[in-house]
Order: sequence, then C-alpha cells, then structure tokens
Amino acid sequence: MMAAHRTIAPYLLATALLFAATGGPAQAAAISELQGAWIINSAECSAAFTKRGGRFAFKPNRRNADTSFIISGNRIQGARASCTLGSEKPTSDGFRAILDCSSQMMVGALPVTFRVPNPNTIVKFDPDFPELETTFTRCQ
Repeated sequence: MMAAHRTIAPYLLATALLFAATGGPAQAAAISELQGAWIINSAECSAAFTKRGGRFAFKPNRRNADTSFIISGNRIQGARASCTLGSEKPTSDGFRAILDCSSQMMVGALPVTFRVPNPNTIVKFDPDFPELETTFTRCQ
C-alpha cells in the first residue's frame, strides 16, 4: 500500500494544484505570483509548516502531508514529490501549467489548470471533472 502511495505522489501534488472552487476573475496570471506556502482550506497552516527567517518550511512529521505545498521560484515542493514548472499559458480565468514532477518512484510531466480568484486562494480544477475541484489558501 505504501509503495502505491509513493507511486502516485506526483499526481497528488499536481492534483493539489489543479482542483479548487470557482469564483470570479483570476487575479494572478503566473506561478511567479503564487510564491509561498499553501494548504487545503480545511487545514491549519501551523499543522504543516514552520516559519524560519521569514520563509516557510515543512514541519517534521507533518499531519497535512498531502494537502500542503510550497511554491518557490519555478519549483513546487510537496511532502512526497517535487515539481518544476515546465511551461505555462494564460487562460480566460487563470492559467494552465505543465509541471515536471518526480518522487522516489516516478517522474512525469503533468498538466495543471487553476484559477486564482484572489491573491490568497488557488482553485485547482479540471474542466472535464468539476466535482474534483479543491481550494487552497496561502499561509501568512
């Protein structure tokens, strides 16, 4: 079971970026505007992150391992996988990105689409599967 979980880790990270609730026009047009620590809306930032020297880092033994990530430059770091921005294109209400992701078990390019209704919210979604939307909030 653990090996299967590691195998899908890059997809979970990309999913964490893809699916979120709808709402108004996008406010950010690029990954460069989304720098920082992010967590799924139902979780607390303090459960997943510590802040050292003004920068966020993952807590050891974090409980929200699959619901949090850090965007730093063109790199997106999750608990079990890391991704690098391959390319991005603006859409009418956000943008679509291709992420080059890797974990201990696999490597692959993943397309991700998201809206940014405000600077502190990312809505990850798949137009073909709107029921899978997920909202993430920026940690302060």
